[in-house]
Amino acid sequence: MPSLLTASTLAILVAPLWFAPLVAGGESLDPLTVDPPHYTLEIENQWTRVFREHMGPRDTMIMHQHPLPGSVIVMLTDRHNRLTAPDGTAREFQNKAGYVMWSAASSHRSENLEATLFEALQIEPRAPNGASFTPAPAEKSDPVLTDPKHFHLELENEYVRVIRINVGPHEKLSLHKHPDTKAVVVYLTDYNAKVTGAGGKSSQLSYKAKQVLFVDASGEHQEENISGSPMELIRVELKQAR
Repeated sequence: MPSLLTASTLAILVAPLWFAPLVAGGESLDPLTVDPPHYTLEIENQWTRVFREHMGPRDTMIMHQHPLPGSVIVMLTDRHNRLTAPDGTAREFQNKAGYVMWSAASSHRSENLEATLFEALQIEPRAPNGASFTPAPAEKSDPVLTDPKHFHLELENEYVRVIRINVGPHEKLSLHKHPDTKAVVVYLTDYNAKVTGAGGKSSQLSYKAKQVLFVDASGEHQEENISGSPMELIRVELKQAR
């Protein structure tokens, strides 16, 4: 897993850390290729690749590489890992479940230092066919601006904007609209909601904790938590995906 940058960072420089593009002989170090027991592909299209990283108690991963420009990582469990670079340099990282970070491209092997399972999701932005990484025009009803109580900006750089959404039990959010980009949504808790569009049409949606979805841009809508438990999710907006 790549180098850590704090979730509160809003402008992030993406500099390769421990980066080695190819191993001897020109073979790729892509983690899905070299270490499939620890990596599971969840989503792949022209705009993004999303995979699940998982290690057992005291488990280790072989040397692998995460490509440019980097990725958003969402911790699904607590983490206490040691990362070792090709030159032998080692670093330890500790984070709580639900923590979100941007990680630069890197090559390393990983070790789970705890006697518990570790799981995370990595979301890699892509820009096919020369698509530019430029933000969508601001929306007047952008919930980060109009409803900071429920929509918190976790991090933003030239590739992504990441927001955390919290909805209390039986709570109803105001009408809002996200920027016109596609996004990856990670559910940190179970999600049971009634979603109503600006025209009044409603539908009920349910997702499980740790589930991840790729979603298209949507119009104005309102969400209501129809359960007795709080809901929390992470929305990774892909600035190039329009």
